[in-house]
Amino acid sequence: MGRVIHVRVWGLEPEDREAFHGRFRRLADLREWRGDVPWLADARSRDLFSMEFFRHAEISSEAAAVTLGPLSAAGFVRLRGDETDALALLFVLRDLSERFGTTITIRDPDNPIAKLRSVDLCGGRLQDGAALEAILVARPIYKRLPGAVIEMYPPRALGFAFGTVEGGDPERRAWSFLVHGMRASAESFLEAEAEAMRIYRGLRFLR
Repeated sequence: MGRVIHVRVWGLEPEDREAFHGRFRRLADLREWRGDVPWLADARSRDLFSMEFFRHAEISSEAAAVTLGPLSAAGFVRLRGDETDALALLFVLRDLSERFGTTITIRDPDNPIAKLRSVDLCGGRLQDGAALEAILVARPIYKRLPGAVIEMYPPRALGFAFGTVEGGDPERRAWSFLVHGMRASAESFLEAEAEAMRIYRGLRFLR
């Protein structure tokens, strides 16, 4: 099956269900995924696969539910060799955890970075209260596309001017990118990647 990321959502207030899933779908629709488009099933899912998947997820999560509370949603994403898909999923889930005050567990057992194989977000932060960016690597991530390679630089990237701390970014969430010799930065990974893709598509259109 290849690399698979497993997602579990805990502690979502029932009245937030529609807003949560709506936000999740909007964020997922902002980009093109090389692998699976992220999805989540819950107790109110109607298609048979989602219903059965969530039922089994609840059964297998009974021990964790003792400390985390009832399971609110669950899903998995199969990757197709694009590391930016894995990062985008992390940041989508961080946004949701932060916005709705939920606990979200992400299990990525085949991630080449050991500290990213198991990530728990509570209210958008790691268990020790640090920002998600604290455990990201400091090297660039490459998104290979026809005719170009987009270089994505995390907030703690070393040896790159656009990867250093900015005065208005105390938590160091801003990402930078390089595409076709053009450099820029944005307040988040999702925004930086979206801008890089706009530049990439615009230049291909002009060729």
